[in-house]
Amino acid sequence: MSTIRVDLDGDGLTVFGHALAALGDEAKARTALRRTVNKTTAMAYTRVKRALAKQVGAPQAKIIKYGDVRRIPAQGASLSSRIVASGGYMPLKHFGARRTRRGISAAPWGKRRVFRSTFFVQKLGGQVFKRLPGQRDAIDKLWGPAIPRELIQGETAAAFELAAQMVFPKELNRQIEGLASGAFK
Repeated sequence: MSTIRVDLDGDGLTVFGHALAALGDEAKARTALRRTVNKTTAMAYTRVKRALAKQVGAPQAKIIKYGDVRRIPAQGASLSSRIVASGGYMPLKHFGARRTRRGISAAPWGKRRVFRSTFFVQKLGGQVFKRLPGQRDAIDKLWGPAIPRELIQGETAAAFELAAQMVFPKELNRQIEGLASGAFK
């Protein structure tokens, strides 16, 4: 399982101190920070799904299904929120696979290529297979990227970092002002 995680430590403790001073109450400060972390993670989750779909070359719905990508919000006293993905590799058939003379053409990682000497097996769900060399009746299923691995690298990781840097400070100020003025409870 791969995880993208938002934690408050180091500089986060300084931020917590400023929030505590502004609100005058540790419980309110903790509430402001928890809400901020959750809002930041929710916005990052949207951007991560979009970047992940582009990075692996499959629709978001397939990525969520095969990667079991989900957001776990901070609750109670915890100031930790996570975006997690589990699962294995996605079948090659989900990357726009189509039959050509030379084999199956598909676009995992957003780059179309022909997988030579491959074929569809309709009885096995329309999956893409390749015959194993030297074995007449042995076939091997072909796979694309693994969502948990892709979640923590490339454009997806950069999308998370950017969202966290842009959203967190603004949202924290909004939460502190709202709780201090009594607009939020």
